[in-house]
Amino acid sequence: MNKKSLLGGFIIGFVVAVFLIPLFFKISAENLFFKQIKSPYSFEKTVNLLANRIAHQPGWHIVTVINQEEEVKKYGGPDVGKVAIIKFCNAKLSGKMLSDDDTKFMAVKMPLSIAVYEDSKGQVFISLMNGYLLTRMLSHTKEGKIMEKVVKDIESILSFVHFRYSIF
Repeated sequence: MNKKSLLGGFIIGFVVAVFLIPLFFKISAENLFFKQIKSPYSFEKTVNLLANRIAHQPGWHIVTVINQEEEVKKYGGPDVGKVAIIKFCNAKLSGKMLSDDDTKFMAVKMPLSIAVYEDSKGQVFISLMNGYLLTRMLSHTKEGKIMEKVVKDIESILSFVHFRYSIF
């Protein structure tokens, strides 16, 4: 292999690394980091169904349900329409995560959240973070093992919309 070929390959690799990879992440970030599922039910029924399914999932409980529409209006924001944020927790799994100084940083994602909102066309959606991606990124760590259980439980909670985590 000559020096020109090697230099050309290096330049192409550099361009791909600097420009195309960030572009890929920018384009796919919404699908990569967040999951959005259309609900077959009304806004109120979806919120109630999720809250009920969380409350009946072994080990899980509702911390609070935030009416984000009211919160935004209360503090001077515009009318955002129907938006609810369901905060929920599993004390045993949280306890495992928070009992070790090396994994306490995960407290930033506690309690977990699932949002339900109605768009301007009247369609209802459920949105959440991609826990599967986090599990893969933290695989072979204590927090990754705990997150595997969380992912399975969330998939069970969301089974009424046939939800399964995936990378994309």
